[in-house]
Amino acid sequence: MTARKSQVAAIVSGKGGVGKSTLAVGLGTAASQLGKQVLVVEFDAGLRGIDIMLGLTGIVYDLGDLLEGRCSISSAILEAPSTPGLFAIAAPASLIGPMELSDIQLLVSGLRPYFDLILLDMPAGLGFSVRASRAAADMVLVAATPDPVCIRDGGQLVQSLTEAGCSQHRLIINRVSKKLLRRQIVQDLDEVIDGVGSQLIGVVPEDHGVQLAAASGKPLSARSEIQQVCSAIVRRMDGEYIPLLIS
Repeated sequence: MTARKSQVAAIVSGKGGVGKSTLAVGLGTAASQLGKQVLVVEFDAGLRGIDIMLGLTGIVYDLGDLLEGRCSISSAILEAPSTPGLFAIAAPASLIGPMELSDIQLLVSGLRPYFDLILLDMPAGLGFSVRASRAAADMVLVAATPDPVCIRDGGQLVQSLTEAGCSQHRLIINRVSKKLLRRQIVQDLDEVIDGVGSQLIGVVPEDHGVQLAAASGKPLSARSEIQQVCSAIVRRMDGEYIPLLIS
C-alpha cells in the first residue's frame, strides 16, 4: 500500500453528551464520500458506541487489545459495511489500565501511512484528552453545544489545550436549534465562539435523523443537510475556503 499524506484530528469536549462520537461518524462518513480513506479511533474506554453507529458486528479485538499487544493492527481495524473507505478501531468494552502516551503516539505513527484522515474520538473532560491530543494530533476539534455549561467547560478545555502548547484547535458548534436560540438560552452563536475561545470551523444543526441513523448503523445520505455540513468541515480542515452557512 502506498504511503499517504495523512491528517490526524482529535475530537474533544469539555463535558459529555455534546455528540463527539456522532460528529466523528459524520465527519468520517463525509470524508470517505469525498474519496478519502478514513479511520476513527475510539478512546472512551468502557463506553463503546462507534460499533453500533457504524453497523459493526463481530468485534473480536479493540483498542485495549491493540495497546496491550494482544493483536495486530490489522486485526483491530474493521471497515463500516455501509460506508466503503471508513474504518474504525473500537474502544475497549471494559476499563483497562492507563493508556500510555508513548503507545498512542506509536500507534498513530504506524497508522498514518495507510489513511488520509484519522479521527481520534476522545473522552470528555480535561487531562487525558488534552495530553493525548497534544501528543498525537495535528488538529483538535472542540465540540460544544450552545448552552452556558458547555460553553464554560469548552472554554476551560481550550485554556488547557493552549497551556499544553496546542494552538491548532477549531470549534464545532453542534446540535444548534433555532428554538433554543429563540428562547435566548444563549444570545447568539457569537456568544459560544467568544466563550469557548476557538476559531469556528462548522455549525451543525440539530437533527433527530442523526440519532436514528446512529442507532441503525446506517449512514445519512450525502445529500442530507448534516452530511453537507460535515463535508464542508472536512474540506475546511484541508485548507479549502468554504463559506460558513448557518441556517
